[in-house]
Amino acid sequence: MLIKLEKWFLNTETGELHNQELSAENITKRLDHTPLNLLLCLLKYHGKDVTKETMLNEVWPNKVVSEDVLSVAISQIRKALGDNARKPMFIKTIPGVGYRLIADVIDVQANNQSEIPKSLNQKYNVILFLIFVLFLLCAIYFLLKTPSTSAVDELPTLSAQSHYQKGRYLLTKNDQNSWQQAEQIFEDTIINSPTYAPVYFELANAKYKLMTFNNIKNKKNRLELEILLKKSLTLSPAQAEVYLLLANIAFTMEWNFDLANSYYEKSIELDKNLPLTHFKYAQFLLAAGRFERALIHTQQYMALDPSGYARPIVAWIHNMMQDYDAASLELAKLKQLQPDSFIYHISAQAIFENMGNEEASFIEFMAIFKQLNYLPIELNQVQQAFNNKGLSGVYSWLLNDKKEQQYIGQYLPPLSFARYAIKAGEENLAVQYLLQAAQEKQTELLWFNVDPKYKSIRHRSELTNLLNTSVKNIKQ
Repeated sequence: MLIKLEKWFLNTETGELHNQELSAENITKRLDHTPLNLLLCLLKYHGKDVTKETMLNEVWPNKVVSEDVLSVAISQIRKALGDNARKPMFIKTIPGVGYRLIADVIDVQANNQSEIPKSLNQKYNVILFLIFVLFLLCAIYFLLKTPSTSAVDELPTLSAQSHYQKGRYLLTKNDQNSWQQAEQIFEDTIINSPTYAPVYFELANAKYKLMTFNNIKNKKNRLELEILLKKSLTLSPAQAEVYLLLANIAFTMEWNFDLANSYYEKSIELDKNLPLTHFKYAQFLLAAGRFERALIHTQQYMALDPSGYARPIVAWIHNMMQDYDAASLELAKLKQLQPDSFIYHISAQAIFENMGNEEASFIEFMAIFKQLNYLPIELNQVQQAFNNKGLSGVYSWLLNDKKEQQYIGQYLPPLSFARYAIKAGEENLAVQYLLQAAQEKQTELLWFNVDPKYKSIRHRSELTNLLNTSVKNIKQ
């Protein structure tokens, strides 16, 4: 059957796409088996929303596959048709549902034989013969080729390398839109260079950032990440960054602490000079209450990355150890470097509070509130709350009056509400919010056993199960 999609002619049996209007010369492309079947599925429901589940069931029947294969196949179709995901002419993404074929569709053979380009009929048999020869040569090549245990070292063209590097650059930016663009770039790269191991890691990294930003931790999405990372390791086994991301997933998403520990150690074994591994492992060890080892890896991190000198992680470790003299020395260093930074104020506020210096802690609170553009009336209210009841009054105001949901150094709800409630003296309410945070696997709860903030409430029997799932129980 010959179908016309806008200006493209599609042979539904061979997957051949033909367009005479893109240039003076005829342009012919061909869809592989999987994207062709997916396009046929969309044609079947032309003009209607097609769910991802429907497409997976019809194109990959009786197979367990992740949604990655779906997005890759959609990208292949879009690339062949010259479609743009942001301004689609052919396939429109329906967020949270799936996709819809929006192009005009004509069954040429059933409606108008005269629309078939003559060149398409003339070249049809020649093209089929050439495709057969090409397929035969590829089959012979792969049969004779010695299997390789490593990935292709470089992308095939300079333009492909530039496109890939653009994706890596976009991942360094701190906004969701850039990460989504990077995700699309890496999917395109996989289509053109399916044996290039690093791109599977970068795609997983982009998806991990988006999942973390949107607080998505379901098993299905985690499986997608693991499939991509395992594929990368299959192509190139000795990748420290891949093991680091696997460790972060196991730690912060799955709460599988023994597995996370083994992945962190494997990453360090493969590359002792990767700064981020030492930084992330130090955070993991801090949550486990292994303070001395956390300090060792923090020092290694700072030795490898000079910018780490200005990070408050050492102050936080001493704070968790309740060594407030050492924490104060670290605070003084941070204050010299960036006296009015948000990260300094939230670190100082917490440490001064744990030291029992409420006046100093409140000064830092006020600096935080001003940076968050609190209204003058709100600043007056919180000042009055402090004058009446000290920090307890401030936390009561944040919880019951302001109902603060922004990040002010106390994380985000429901955990932030639990922290407000603890200091406000509302322990029962704090327990409810802590259990809710545990149910949602809120990442910051992983430091429950070492954070002095929770010291007054850890004894509560309702929190027994929460304690049993703590990172502190990893094998020593």
